[in-house]
Amino acid sequence: MKNRFAKLLWASSVLLLSGCVSYSITEQEMTNYLNDNLQLNQSIGVENVMYAKLSVDDLQVKIGRSDADRVAVFANTKAQLQLLDEQDINLDLDIEFSAIPRYEQESGEIFLQSLRLEKIDQEGQLLTPEIKKLIKPAVSMIGAAVSTYPVYKLDSNTVKEALLKSSNPEVVIKNNQLVIEFFE
Repeated sequence: MKNRFAKLLWASSVLLLSGCVSYSITEQEMTNYLNDNLQLNQSIGVENVMYAKLSVDDLQVKIGRSDADRVAVFANTKAQLQLLDEQDINLDLDIEFSAIPRYEQESGEIFLQSLRLEKIDQEGQLLTPEIKKLIKPAVSMIGAAVSTYPVYKLDSNTVKEALLKSSNPEVVIKNNQLVIEFFE
């Protein structure tokens, strides 16, 4: 009887674990996580002299689309610029970063590393070199925030995610999803 129970327990464990070979995080799940958990407002400079204030309204994630091993983060950003006595300049910017995903086992979080600024566009207009020079440090601060804040966190309350959190998985990009694998 004990031998039969042990075999049944072993078979159940194999079935359970075989269902946990990998866990996929979609672009939408990561986008929702970032929009719910990350507030980005940055300012740089001296007010009434040279000053830039940026706030990110909307983040969108694309996984493995432009570069097979990178995650792209698109940030719809509002910028307010002050240049000496001139009238404030308000910009609607589209900023794109890309980075390589990294899994932090202790916390069960996914971070972005090797962040790269891909582009900064002003909706419908070209940015002058002076404006680019002023907003680049603030954009870099947004990039630093994106790279130090998790883009997704596994939920310890679900069995599958708890198992992944307790193992040492590999993070790969497949079919425009972030896939966490802990068995090959």
